[in-house]
Amino acid sequence: MKSLALRLLSVLSLALLLGACQSLLGQAPGGSGFEARLAAGQLEAAQLQLGQEHEDAAQLAERRQRLADAYLQRSREALQAGDVNGASNALARARSLMPRAPALAADVKDIGQPKAPAPVKCEP
Repeated sequence: MKSLALRLLSVLSLALLLGACQSLLGQAPGGSGFEARLAAGQLEAAQLQLGQEHEDAAQLAERRQRLADAYLQRSREALQAGDVNGASNALARARSLMPRAPALAADVKDIGQPKAPAPVKCEP
């Protein structure tokens, strides 16, 4: 009876140990899932990860700002490549993160087109 209980206990402890090792392998070394995804350029996955970690309001605001900056950079790169649709999508995602940011106030259509010069008045 003791040997059966001892065998069962050893099998359960081995299963728990393997489960703990697997959960540690899924985490990024030395950082959070948000940080790893942001560094890898996986902005959509980083946005999903944004509110899931235990963080205070200041840390959440700083991460939202960094993610919005990354989306803004993606928008600029897409616009330089001629992809207006991709640029507007990235800009919309940045706006959803930081709706009151002045850098996100311009529309992609306004950025892509040069402004017309003001008419010059000539008086005789």
